[in-house]
Amino acid sequence: MVSEPVLVLEGVWKGFDRGGRVLSVFEDVSFSVCEREVVSVVGTRDQGKTTLLKIAAGIETPDRGSVCVDGRDVTGLNDEQLSGVLRQKVGLAARSGPGTPESMRDYVGMPIAAGQRWSWRVRRQRIAEVLERLGVADCAQSSWDELSTWQRVRVELASAIVNRPRLLLVDDVLDGLGLGKTDEAMRIVHDLAQEVGCGVLMVASDFMAANPSDVIWELHDKKLKLMADNRSNNIHPIHARQAMPRRADAHGR
Repeated sequence: MVSEPVLVLEGVWKGFDRGGRVLSVFEDVSFSVCEREVVSVVGTRDQGKTTLLKIAAGIETPDRGSVCVDGRDVTGLNDEQLSGVLRQKVGLAARSGPGTPESMRDYVGMPIAAGQRWSWRVRRQRIAEVLERLGVADCAQSSWDELSTWQRVRVELASAIVNRPRLLLVDDVLDGLGLGKTDEAMRIVHDLAQEVGCGVLMVASDFMAANPSDVIWELHDKKLKLMADNRSNNIHPIHARQAMPRRADAHGR
């Protein structure tokens, strides 16, 4: 059975004004993410992959093109409509953490408080479930500053899936973990996609951090290029050979 797309970008363009000149970040980007599918976009820090993720999250607006989340075109919505759709449909895991010194239990529960009228008891139960599922139940009373990098990754994922979103966005969270932890984190992401029934779009700085994803794209020179489609074992060997040694060299030194 073919799964339904939860994110569709069609002909998306984005640029920023720099001293009166509009500098293009990327041009004519089109791709989709289906439910229970993990799609990665790989690119260096100056290629615009985080901007692409922000467009998927509704934080940035494309200059051209359309963005559909769970079948609804969100590019034409006003701020209130957009906020309502995204609170219910999208979960975001980033590296930033909370901006205030609340406990991780309160931080993980923020999407529920903002997006749904759950009872206090149901809310507490759901928060406890996701903290336990991500292996950070013992961090419930901790502050962000008290957590290790690996604990922060799992807390961010807990916060992103607590609302059972249709689309999970992962912004460079796995970079710099080391090979073993990166592999473990990717297994968790794939498992969450199946358990929650969401599609996953993640951005990463190198090919190996995104592997194995169901589909891997490269954002380079303003264009999106297919690197690998592991759903059909359709790996592009030229891209793979170019990308993989960079990670191997870094760990070999």
